[in-house]
Amino acid sequence: MKIVVDANLFASALIKPNSNPGRILDLIKQNQVELILSPAIIKEIKRILLYPKLQKYHRKTAQEIDAYFEDILIFAWIVEGEGAIDLIEDDPTDNKYLACAYEGEADYIVSGDHHLLDLEVYEGIEILTAKSFLDIWEKERKPEDLSKI
Repeated sequence: MKIVVDANLFASALIKPNSNPGRILDLIKQNQVELILSPAIIKEIKRILLYPKLQKYHRKTAQEIDAYFEDILIFAWIVEGEGAIDLIEDDPTDNKYLACAYEGEADYIVSGDHHLLDLEVYEGIEILTAKSFLDIWEKERKPEDLSKI
């Protein structure tokens, strides 16, 4: 399964590692799910993780965040994600997730952002919450995957 993950879910995973977003990042690190990112998404994730209001909760330094993120990038497939998509008018910055998912031939976009979730599907790519994605992953995984969790 190939997925694009919204930047806010990275923040949720860092603050609450045992949350659904944290479980998804664990699946990525265990090579159970393939993460697709673009330079624009990487930039947004790093920016969000350094917000002072978020640092208050995760209490990580900029260096610790870099290390955390580098651990994730090892498992990511990076695409340009520069396709000209102008579908989300209320928050045009969210279009980068659609471009990345389309270019990377993702199966899913996992997000908590209503601008993305309201679309439900883009070019055959389902847009789901973290919980919905995990429910699908549970149903589709192979029996040998059970021992890796």
